This record gives sequence, C-alpha cells and structure tokens, in this order.
Amino acid sequence: MNDLPTYDPLARNPATAAGAGPAEEPLPILEYLQLLWYRKWIIISITLLVAIAGWVWVNQQTPVYRAQSTMMIGSAPMGAASPEVMYLSYFNRIKVPDEIEIMKSRNLAEQVVRDLDLLSYPEFNPSLRPPAEPGLLDGFNPREWIPDSWKETIKAALDRPPTVDGQERSFENDIEQRQVVRAAGILRGGLDINASDLSSVITVGYRSPSPEIAALIANELPEVYMLSKLQAKYEATERATKWLSEQLADLRQEVEDAERAVEMYRAEHGLTDVGGTDLVTSQLAKLNSELIIARAERAQAEARLNQLRQLSLQTEADAELATRLLADGSSLVGQLRAQEVDAQRNISELSVEYGPKHPRMLQAQAELEQIQRRLDTEVGKIESSLVSDVEFARARERSLEVSVREAEAATGEQNREAIQLRALEREAAASRALFETFLEQFKETTAAEGLNEPGGQVLSKAQVPGAPFYPNVRKQTTTIALAGFVLAVLLVLGLEAINPGITNPEQAEKQLGLHTIGVIPLTDGKVEAQDQPLDKPQSGFVESLNSLRVALSLTDPDNEPRVVQVTSSIPEEGKTTLALALARLLVQNGNDVILVDSDLRRATIERRLGLPEKSAGLTDFVLDHDDDFVRFLVKDPKSDVRIMPSGSAEFAIATDIFSSGRMRHIVDVLRQNADYVIFDSPPVMAVADARLIGRFVDTTLFVARWNKTPVKVARAALKTLREGGTDIAGLVLQRVDLKRFSRIGYGDSGYYYHYGRYGQYYKT
Repeated sequence: MNDLPTYDPLARNPATAAGAGPAEEPLPILEYLQLLWYRKWIIISITLLVAIAGWVWVNQQTPVYRAQSTMMIGSAPMGAASPEVMYLSYFNRIKVPDEIEIMKSRNLAEQVVRDLDLLSYPEFNPSLRPPAEPGLLDGFNPREWIPDSWKETIKAALDRPPTVDGQERSFENDIEQRQVVRAAGILRGGLDINASDLSSVITVGYRSPSPEIAALIANELPEVYMLSKLQAKYEATERATKWLSEQLADLRQEVEDAERAVEMYRAEHGLTDVGGTDLVTSQLAKLNSELIIARAERAQAEARLNQLRQLSLQTEADAELATRLLADGSSLVGQLRAQEVDAQRNISELSVEYGPKHPRMLQAQAELEQIQRRLDTEVGKIESSLVSDVEFARARERSLEVSVREAEAATGEQNREAIQLRALEREAAASRALFETFLEQFKETTAAEGLNEPGGQVLSKAQVPGAPFYPNVRKQTTTIALAGFVLAVLLVLGLEAINPGITNPEQAEKQLGLHTIGVIPLTDGKVEAQDQPLDKPQSGFVESLNSLRVALSLTDPDNEPRVVQVTSSIPEEGKTTLALALARLLVQNGNDVILVDSDLRRATIERRLGLPEKSAGLTDFVLDHDDDFVRFLVKDPKSDVRIMPSGSAEFAIATDIFSSGRMRHIVDVLRQNADYVIFDSPPVMAVADARLIGRFVDTTLFVARWNKTPVKVARAALKTLREGGTDIAGLVLQRVDLKRFSRIGYGDSGYYYHYGRYGQYYKT
C-alpha cells in the first residue's frame, strides 16, 4: 500500500521506517508561540493572581527608609574659598577606602549610639520591643524544646564576665556597655557608605524602619567622624607644642647668656668696635661667618634628630606631624602607622569575641607585630639619615673651627681681645639662630593647633525621607508579576510537554510515525454525528468525511481499498460513529456498502441503531458453512447501508472466529458482493480482535480522539497492529474542536486548512 505522495513521514524518518518507533523532535518556535496564544487566558489569570498576591505580600512588609548625606574626605579650608582651592586641599583619594573603613568601625558606631541615646529606641534595644505573638510554626522551633531551667543556666554562663589574669573585666560586666556594643552592631548593619572612584566625595546612607532615625544617624556619623579626626590631630599637635615650648625656654636662656657675655667682655676691655682689619682679619671674618652657618646647620640637624626621638610616632597624627616638621621624613611612616592603627582596631574588635589565645587573635597580633617591626625599621632609617646629617654638620663645624683658630693665631696677640669678642659674638649669633628656628616651628605648630581643621566637610545633610526605600511597591510588584508570567508560561509549556493527548497531525507524525488522513470535527449536538450525512449533507462534518474518503482512495490509486477496518486504541474514541457515518456517506454517493459489527463483545452498532438483540450476524455466518450472507444482513433504518450484526452465537470465541480460515473466505465473499465493506472492530488495547481482522482487510483506519487519546497508548496500539502485519492507512482525529484547532494554528496545516480557516463556508 502506498503512502500519500505529499506526506510520507516514514520516508523522512529512517528510525521509524526501520521499525524503531517514531523519533521525538522539539516543537518549532512557532508552535510554542501558537500554544502560548491559545493558553493566553491561563497565562493572564496566573499572572494576575501572582501579581495580586505579590502586591498584598509587598504591602505587608515593614517599610524601610533610607536617608543619605554627602561629605568630602580631607582637610577642608576654613571660611570661604574657591572650588579650586578646596579641591587642591583635599586628601589624596587613595586614602578614601581607609577612611570609609574608619567610619564603619565599631568605635565610631558606639560613639553615635551614645551621642544620640539610641538605647532608648526599640530598634537598637531589644529589651524595649514588645513580645512577639506566637506564630503557627513556633512549635517546630528547636529553641522551644529546650527546658526553661536549661535556658537560665545557659544565659548565666553567657552573662558571666570574662577574666584577664584572674581579674574580671569591668567594662564587659557593665550591662550598658554590652547594650551599646549590641546597638553598635545593629547600627553598622544598616550603614551604606560608598565613594566614587574618581573623587573623594562619599555618601553616608543609613536604612531604618524610622525615617527620622535614618536621617539622624546619616547626619550624626559624619560629625562624629570629623570630630574624632580633629581630636586626634589636636592631641598630636598639643604634644609637639609642649615639647617645643620646653626647648624654646632653654634656648632663650642660652641666647640671653651669650649676649650678656658679649656685653660684659666689651665693657671689661673697653671695646666698642673692631674695624680696619687686614687680609687675615678679612679671612677670619669670612671663616667666622661660615662657622656661624655651620653651627646653625648642626644645631638644626641635632634639633631634627632630637625632635624625631622625642616624637614616638604613637599615632597617625604624630607621624603626620613629624613628616610636616621634619622635611626629610618618610611618607611610608604614615602609611605604616595607618596599617598599625587598623591592626590595633582589628585586635580590639576581635577581643570582644575571642580570647588572647584564639587563632584569629594570635594571627592579628602577629600582623601587628610585623607592621611595628617595619615601622621601627623605617623610623630607624630616618634616624640614621638624620644622624649622618648631624655627624656631617659636626665635622664641618670642627673643620671650620680649626681654620678659625689658625686664622686667629695669625693675627697675633694684639688682636686677641677682638678675636675673643668675635667668638663671643659668634656663640651669641648661633644661639640666636637656633632659637629663631625653634621659634618658627613653634609658631607653625601653634597655628596648626589653632586652626582646628576637621577631617572632612559635609556637602549636603540628610533629609527625612518621605517614601520608603523598601519595599518599592511598584518595582517589586512588577518583578513578581513578571515572575508569575514566566511561571505561567513554564506551566503551560510543561503541561503541554506532559499532555498525553494527540492534538495535531504534526504531533502524530513525529511521535507515532503515522500521517493523518482525516480530521473529523466536533458537531453541535443538534444532529447526531452518524446522521450528518443524511440530515446535513453540506455540513463541515460531512465535508471532512468526503476528504477522508478521497484520502483513503489515494492511499493506493491503482488498487483502491474496498475492505476497511475501523479501530482505535481504547474505547470511547469515536470509531463506531466514524464507521457508521462513513458507510452512510458512501451509500449517499451511490455505493453499495456492508457495515460489519465485528465487536462481538459489545455489539455497539446494534445498540446504536436499535436493532433486535441477538440478531443473526457475523458469528453465525462464520459458523454456518453456507455462503448465503444475505440472510445475515439487516438494513439500516435510516439509509441503504446493509449491516451485519455481531451475531447470536453466545458460545463463539472471538479469537477463534477471527483467526479461522473461514473468516478470510467470508471477507472475500463480502468483497465480491459490495462496493465497500467496513469492519467496526473492537479497540486494539482491549482485545486482539483488530490485529486478527487486520490480516484479511485491505487497510485499517486508526481512530484517535482529539486531545484525549494518550500518545503512549496510541503508540502501543499501533505497534501491536504493525507486529500483526496490519496495513494502516493513516490516523483519523475524531471530535476535533475546530475553533481551538484553528486558533493554535493547526487549522492551516496542509490539506486540513479548510476545516479551520474556511470552515465558515460549510453549514454546521
């Protein structure tokens, strides 16, 4: 039997043609889109339900407000200044990340808690919060299973203050301090501090259920930060000022003593002026000038060295001051000091949670010691450099002193008094120069102390937010709605993937390896489907039967099948309706048709037409050795179709009937006495009758109910028929909803198009 010339799935699917079963291929994208359009109301409904549920959930969330202030890190000039001046005065942006970490530190957070008295707010003090109402799932909380006595024991153990060398740490034993530490942790959790990559401007944000608290903390933290930086600079400057004032007192006394000695020497020897010097005296004067300069340089070098040794570089501000006062200082000292401060702060934070022997504490202590060693090394390098400068200045001074003494000796005894006077004057000048150097440094330090420059400048203060930062009802609801839409699409696609029903010819070809030769529409119910060829000959249902008849004849144009079996995989597929309607259509077209009810167990046609029960029929014909088949036929009450009932032989076994050689002879007799013989056979998966009948007929029409017949069942039934040697003309989809069929695009497929797009031309 030949396949349709334009529709040959077996020729295009080698696996199917070889008997390995149909190959499953993914649906084209167009079919997916058609499916989604067909299920659009399901998608819309699910999306709306999810969006509404999401909107309700979002509106039940506790609103969180975010306030934000803006500041610039660095030393801002006091008073009015141009933007250019302000920009040039700010710290290098490389330091900004370090400053941000300082702003996030626990120490600053604790200071904010104390300044704003945040312990009076339930947000930062859990003891002020009302007890939570028991929830439905509280019974499943493992904490509720612990006896109250155990809870008290555990709480007492946790509240016991830690000890250091046998002594209790009083600050840990202080309940208020513990509350402050806990509140500081909550505050740090709500901080959001960021900086631009290209500037020193940072934003200080804080999130809180209270808009007022959010704005309050966002404004307070920059102030606390700048105050802490100012305090550190002030303390370092104060220490330097104190040391310089002590040095100035001693130097002032030395200057006074030196000048007093000069005046006394003048008075004792009656000297008023020394003039009229010769060449030696001129050289001596030059040497004296150089010696004065050398002594001043030596004194300055010694002062720098002594100042460095006095400043222990205990803080970052000390390092910064030492770098400013000592022009030859290393900037690496400040960087190492900053690292040392961070390491000390890290140890302080870890000590709250861990003991001194904890691995993290030991690691942090080791890092601090390493930084301190590097710091000592760098300070040592600076000190060595300054020592070298001092030694060089002293050597130059000694060399000039030798030269001066030689020049003085050359002047002779007559100039000894003048020489002595000049010596006293030199000492007085050197003391004066050293004093003025220290005085200038003292003035600079005092000026720096008086400026009180903050560590930054607030550019804009935080305002009380009018709308919550979270939840964003519109944004989150939209996101949830999109998620619902995606979920609905996935659900539709998933249901389609697991849908066992046969819905379209393409699916039948791909999954069953069987092309569709008929699409029989669902009727309106006003006229029974089997009566449509008689009562509504121009209906779409009848037109589909005509198309099926033509397609059936084209399966083998040279030898048109005249003996046709109609079967299905399971009951209630519409095979009997199709067989009866097809028989009546053929009779209406002038053909002689015999319809055989070969369902021996149910006799569906007899009941459908109201024929007498246990009428003589097929079983009787098989058991009777007479070829007079006419006496086993009854006339269709509504048409000229001749019907052979299933028979009255109750003892007949169906498998014996259909496997007998007599059955093949009967088929030949019927073929010779009718234009068409149609066998209405039982379902394939119920009994083996259809497989046995398939050996004697010309071809078989396999009926499947649209969107109902499971693909797996249909595949198993077809496998059974093929294994029995049954020739299958094709698939007939019964009870097709043409509106739905056309809506998803299948109504325009191949030679089925007229049932969908052009169905309006046929009466229903």
